Amino acid sequence: RQKLAAFAQRTGRRPNVLVFIMDDVGWGDLGAYGGGVAVGAPTPHLDRLAREGVLVEDAVVQVPQTRPSHASIFTGRYPYEHGIRDNYSPPLDRKVPTLATLLKARGYATAAFIGAYPVARTSGLNQGFDTYFDDFESSVQRGGKSSGDIQRRGDLVVDAALPWIDAAKDQPFFAWLHFYDPHTPYAPPEPYKSEFAGEPYTGEDVIHLLE
Repeated sequence: RQKLAAFAQRTGRRPNVLVFIMDDVGWGDLGAYGGGVAVGAPTPHLDRLAREGVLVEDAVVQVPQTRPSHASIFTGRYPYEHGIRDNYSPPLDRKVPTLATLLKARGYATAAFIGAYPVARTSGLNQGFDTYFDDFESSVQRGGKSSGDIQRRGDLVVDAALPWIDAAKDQPFFAWLHFYDPHTPYAPPEPYKSEFAGEPYTGEDVIHLLE
């Protein structure tokens, strides 16, 4: 809140906030952390972002599952506080404030574009968002039978997000883009399938981090 206020005072306008989360990417496949080069996985775009922005060298998630981890990110609370402990927990209590509810109350346009079912509106994370793109009835990939296998490709997430961002550019906005591509089932296309024959997870990371 203090940083947003300082930015507004310095520039005379409120900053846009874009949260880009790629679910399940390992630091060992990122060149910025010294891992990408070692495994032959080039990640030039994220490496540039790390050079020109801020690289966090010691970051720890509160829980290694999609739904509770995102709940902690957007509420600033531990799982025992916000009540979501796994991907099948009941929805986030609407009394718990989130980044989206706080920014919406301050006049921001808010939207989320979701790549996988664990953070669909059934998670309760949709509160505070004017737009919540989580329609998995169309263009959905089903790699298995669990809810975690219901997902859409990252390019479809971007295709939905760009028109909204373009329309909202004349006002402060908060947009969350959620990507799930480097996730099970690990089946990278060629040439990454052959190049990383023994490391399909790394192959998945590479193809999506290069795009």
